[in-house]
Amino acid sequence: MAWFSRVSRFGDVHWVFGQEQQISCGVACVIMAAFKINKIAPGTKALFSEADILAKATAMFGPNPLGTAGFNNPQILQMLNHADLKMTGWNFKRLAKPDVPDKIIQEVGVTSGFGVVISVKPMIVGIDWKGGGGHWVVVDTVRTFMGKKYATVCDPWDANLHIVPLKKNQTFSYTGKSVVGVDFWGERYNYDTPSEGGAFLGDVLWRA
Repeated sequence: MAWFSRVSRFGDVHWVFGQEQQISCGVACVIMAAFKINKIAPGTKALFSEADILAKATAMFGPNPLGTAGFNNPQILQMLNHADLKMTGWNFKRLAKPDVPDKIIQEVGVTSGFGVVISVKPMIVGIDWKGGGGHWVVVDTVRTFMGKKYATVCDPWDANLHIVPLKKNQTFSYTGKSVVGVDFWGERYNYDTPSEGGAFLGDVLWRA
Protein backbone atom coordinates (compact mmCIF):
# COMPACT_ATOMS: atom_id res chain seq x y z
CA MET A 1 0.00 0.00 0.00
CA ALA A 2 1.06 3.63 -0.15
CA TRP A 3 0.30 7.28 0.42
CA PHE A 4 -2.21 8.89 -1.93
CA SER A 5 -2.56 12.61 -2.63
CA ARG A 6 -6.20 13.67 -2.79
CA VAL A 7 -7.77 17.05 -3.58
CA SER A 8 -11.12 17.87 -1.99
CA ARG A 9 -13.96 19.87 -3.49
CA PHE A 10 -12.79 22.72 -1.24
CA GLY A 11 -9.45 22.97 -3.03
CA ASP A 12 -7.53 21.39 -0.17
CA VAL A 13 -4.87 18.68 -0.49
CA HIS A 14 -5.01 15.67 1.84
CA TRP A 15 -2.55 12.80 2.13
CA VAL A 16 -4.31 9.50 2.79
CA PHE A 17 -2.52 6.28 3.75
CA GLY A 18 -3.93 3.03 2.38
CA GLN A 19 -4.01 0.26 4.97
CA GLU A 20 -1.97 -2.81 4.04
CA GLN A 21 -4.09 -5.45 5.76
CA GLN A 22 -7.82 -5.90 5.98
CA ILE A 23 -7.72 -5.28 9.75
CA SER A 24 -5.02 -2.59 9.91
CA CYS A 25 -7.24 0.50 9.60
CA GLY A 26 -6.25 1.54 13.14
CA VAL A 27 -2.57 1.30 12.24
CA ALA A 28 -3.14 3.42 9.13
CA CYS A 29 -5.01 6.04 11.16
CA VAL A 30 -2.10 6.29 13.62
CA ILE A 31 0.24 6.76 10.66
CA MET A 32 -1.96 9.49 9.17
CA ALA A 33 -2.33 11.28 12.50
CA ALA A 34 1.44 11.33 13.04
CA PHE A 35 2.04 12.75 9.57
CA LYS A 36 -0.67 15.40 9.74
CA ILE A 37 0.56 16.62 13.14
CA ASN A 38 4.33 16.30 12.75
CA LYS A 39 4.71 17.51 9.17
CA ILE A 40 4.90 21.09 10.45
CA ALA A 41 7.31 20.29 13.31
CA PRO A 42 10.90 20.83 12.10
CA GLY A 43 13.22 17.98 12.98
CA THR A 44 10.39 15.66 14.00
CA LYS A 45 9.82 12.41 12.13
CA ALA A 46 6.47 12.53 10.37
CA LEU A 47 6.48 9.46 8.14
CA PHE A 48 5.98 5.99 9.59
CA SER A 49 5.24 2.67 7.92
CA GLU A 50 2.89 -0.09 9.00
CA ALA A 51 5.97 -2.13 9.89
CA ASP A 52 7.16 0.70 12.18
CA ILE A 53 3.85 0.89 14.05
CA LEU A 54 3.38 -2.87 14.26
CA ALA A 55 6.89 -3.30 15.67
CA LYS A 56 6.07 -0.82 18.43
CA ALA A 57 2.68 -2.48 18.99
CA THR A 58 4.31 -5.90 19.26
CA ALA A 59 6.71 -4.58 21.90
CA MET A 60 3.77 -3.18 23.87
CA PHE A 61 1.06 -5.80 23.39
CA GLY A 62 2.92 -8.98 22.44
CA PRO A 63 2.86 -11.11 19.27
CA ASN A 64 0.04 -10.51 16.79
CA PRO A 65 -1.10 -7.17 18.27
CA LEU A 66 -3.89 -6.85 15.70
CA GLY A 67 -5.54 -10.08 16.76
CA THR A 68 -8.49 -10.96 14.54
CA ALA A 69 -10.14 -7.54 14.38
CA GLY A 70 -7.38 -4.90 14.49
CA PHE A 71 -6.56 -2.38 17.22
CA ASN A 72 -9.16 -2.07 19.95
CA ASN A 73 -9.88 1.19 21.78
CA PRO A 74 -7.15 0.93 24.46
CA GLN A 75 -4.55 -0.20 21.92
CA ILE A 76 -5.09 2.61 19.43
CA LEU A 77 -5.06 5.15 22.27
CA GLN A 78 -1.76 3.81 23.59
CA MET A 79 -0.23 3.82 20.09
CA LEU A 80 -1.30 7.40 19.43
CA ASN A 81 0.37 8.40 22.70
CA HIS A 82 3.56 6.41 22.06
CA ALA A 83 6.53 8.62 22.92
CA ASP A 84 8.31 7.80 19.64
CA LEU A 85 5.50 9.37 17.62
CA LYS A 86 5.95 12.79 19.29
CA MET A 87 2.24 13.61 19.52
CA THR A 88 1.17 12.68 23.04
CA GLY A 89 -2.00 14.07 24.58
CA TRP A 90 -4.60 11.88 22.87
CA ASN A 91 -7.90 11.12 24.61
CA PHE A 92 -10.61 8.53 24.03
CA LYS A 93 -14.28 8.79 24.82
CA ARG A 94 -17.47 6.95 23.93
CA LEU A 95 -20.04 9.64 23.32
CA ALA A 96 -23.78 9.56 22.92
CA LYS A 97 -24.55 9.21 19.22
CA PRO A 98 -25.94 12.74 18.71
CA ASP A 99 -22.85 14.29 20.35
CA VAL A 100 -20.33 13.06 17.76
CA PRO A 101 -20.80 15.83 15.13
CA ASP A 102 -20.42 18.58 17.76
CA LYS A 103 -17.29 16.91 19.12
CA ILE A 104 -15.77 16.76 15.64
CA ILE A 105 -16.52 20.44 15.11
CA GLN A 106 -15.12 21.34 18.54
CA GLU A 107 -11.86 19.40 18.28
CA VAL A 108 -11.03 19.60 14.56
CA GLY A 109 -12.14 23.21 14.18
CA VAL A 110 -13.97 24.82 11.30
CA THR A 111 -12.38 26.38 8.21
CA SER A 112 -14.48 28.56 5.95
CA GLY A 113 -13.99 29.16 2.26
CA PHE A 114 -11.65 27.32 -0.08
CA GLY A 115 -7.95 26.57 -0.30
CA VAL A 116 -5.20 24.60 1.37
CA VAL A 117 -5.10 24.12 5.14
CA ILE A 118 -1.57 23.42 6.41
CA SER A 119 -2.02 22.98 10.16
CA VAL A 120 -4.78 20.55 11.16
CA LYS A 121 -6.03 18.80 14.31
CA PRO A 122 -6.94 15.31 13.11
CA MET A 123 -9.53 13.26 14.96
CA ILE A 124 -10.13 9.51 14.72
CA VAL A 125 -13.69 8.25 14.61
CA GLY A 126 -14.93 4.69 14.99
CA ILE A 127 -17.42 3.51 12.37
CA ASP A 128 -19.72 0.57 13.08
CA TRP A 129 -20.93 -1.07 9.90
CA LYS A 130 -24.59 -2.01 9.81
CA GLY A 131 -23.61 -5.41 8.45
CA GLY A 132 -21.23 -6.04 11.37
CA GLY A 133 -17.65 -5.16 12.09
CA GLY A 134 -16.03 -1.79 12.57
CA HIS A 135 -13.59 0.64 11.00
CA TRP A 136 -11.38 3.57 12.01
CA VAL A 137 -11.21 6.75 9.88
CA VAL A 138 -9.49 10.13 10.23
CA VAL A 139 -11.32 13.46 10.06
CA ASP A 140 -8.76 16.20 9.44
CA THR A 141 -10.82 19.24 8.45
CA VAL A 142 -14.32 20.63 8.77
CA ARG A 143 -15.30 23.09 6.05
CA THR A 144 -18.31 25.38 5.73
CA PHE A 145 -20.18 26.00 2.51
CA MET A 146 -23.45 27.90 2.13
CA GLY A 147 -24.09 27.71 5.85
CA LYS A 148 -23.53 23.96 6.13
CA LYS A 149 -20.61 22.07 7.67
CA TYR A 150 -18.80 19.15 6.08
CA ALA A 151 -16.24 16.76 7.55
CA THR A 152 -13.39 15.61 5.33
CA VAL A 153 -12.88 11.91 6.04
CA CYS A 154 -9.58 10.24 5.15
CA ASP A 155 -10.52 6.58 4.81
CA PRO A 156 -7.60 4.12 4.96
CA TRP A 157 -9.60 1.32 3.32
CA ASP A 158 -9.87 2.92 -0.12
CA ALA A 159 -7.20 5.59 0.57
CA ASN A 160 -9.67 8.22 -0.53
CA LEU A 161 -11.53 11.30 0.69
CA HIS A 162 -15.19 11.24 1.62
CA ILE A 163 -17.05 14.49 2.34
CA VAL A 164 -19.70 13.96 5.01
CA PRO A 165 -22.32 16.52 6.08
CA LEU A 166 -22.25 17.35 9.78
CA LYS A 167 -25.55 18.02 11.49
CA LYS A 168 -25.90 18.86 15.15
CA ASN A 169 -27.68 16.37 17.38
CA GLN A 170 -27.58 13.68 14.71
CA THR A 171 -25.48 10.55 14.24
CA PHE A 172 -22.28 10.98 12.24
CA SER A 173 -23.62 9.14 9.22
CA TYR A 174 -20.83 7.62 7.14
CA THR A 175 -21.07 5.37 4.10
CA GLY A 176 -17.97 3.81 2.63
CA LYS A 177 -18.49 3.85 -1.11
CA SER A 178 -16.62 4.29 -4.34
CA VAL A 179 -15.57 7.87 -5.08
CA VAL A 180 -13.70 9.45 -7.95
CA GLY A 181 -9.95 9.55 -7.47
CA VAL A 182 -6.84 9.45 -9.64
CA ASP A 183 -4.14 6.96 -8.64
CA PHE A 184 -0.67 7.42 -10.05
CA TRP A 185 0.84 4.51 -8.14
CA GLY A 186 0.27 2.30 -5.12
CA GLU A 187 -2.28 -0.32 -4.17
CA ARG A 188 -5.46 0.08 -2.16
CA TYR A 189 -8.73 -1.64 -1.38
CA ASN A 190 -12.04 -0.61 -2.90
CA TYR A 191 -15.63 -0.35 -1.74
CA ASP A 192 -17.17 -2.63 -4.35
CA THR A 193 -20.57 -2.05 -2.77
CA PRO A 194 -21.51 0.72 -0.30
CA SER A 195 -20.87 -0.06 3.36
CA GLU A 196 -23.38 1.80 5.51
CA GLY A 197 -22.40 2.78 8.99
CA GLY A 198 -22.20 5.53 11.53
CA ALA A 199 -20.60 6.38 14.83
CA PHE A 200 -23.30 4.37 16.57
CA LEU A 201 -21.13 3.73 19.61
CA GLY A 202 -19.72 7.25 19.51
CA ASP A 203 -16.06 6.16 19.75
CA VAL A 204 -13.79 9.15 19.14
CA LEU A 205 -10.14 9.97 19.77
CA TRP A 206 -8.71 13.48 19.75
CA ARG A 207 -5.57 15.29 20.87
CA ALA A 208 -5.93 18.00 23.46
